[in-house]
Amino acid sequence: SGNYEIVLKNTASASLLQAYLSMFSAESVQKGMSKLKDKLGETIANEKITVVDDPFMTKSPRSGAFDDEGVSTDYKEMISNGKLTTYLHNLKTAKKAETQSTGNGFRGGVAPTNFYIQSGDVNYDEAVKSMEKGLIITDLAGTHSGTNAISGDFSLQASGFLVENGVITQPVALITVAGNYLSLLQEVTGVCDDLKFNYSYIGSPSLKIKSLVVSGE
Repeated sequence: SGNYEIVLKNTASASLLQAYLSMFSAESVQKGMSKLKDKLGETIANEKITVVDDPFMTKSPRSGAFDDEGVSTDYKEMISNGKLTTYLHNLKTAKKAETQSTGNGFRGGVAPTNFYIQSGDVNYDEAVKSMEKGLIITDLAGTHSGTNAISGDFSLQASGFLVENGVITQPVALITVAGNYLSLLQEVTGVCDDLKFNYSYIGSPSLKIKSLVVSGE
């Protein structure tokens, strides 16, 4: 138990991002159910973090030139170098906010297309080697119940590997990691170059994180 430097594996990071998609929805913002309310233009993550909604990715069933409301889709950086630049809008939320739809009107509500954290320039193996004492988190369990999309808080069972002086020394299981997703994004010290899509439309590279609370034996 304690505070550990973390390398959050790409698939685990993608599953965590999946749990907080509603934060970026203008529908959630307007209902007061997103911690990103009134945060447009503010720095909410480390400058290394850019989060993208990309409707033009090849070989993705989520890609397309128009949303379900007939509005043209558009590539957009939701978070650009750490700054929140926009919410996801459909026609209804856009009218309420007196702005334009972002082309994210799907299934009668607001939804992303291909949503991911942009790949960085850090090599995964080098990120691991740079840790004196840390953990590689490879899997997160219970993201449907152990996360709060309104507050951003999470407490999740995890598994992975212990790293000492840059070397993987042993596997770890049945540990718990806890924190806040927005705080985690602010604590990112490196973004790896291994972007991977965990679900059909949610992706992330591995993230190196300064500190995360871990409990277990």
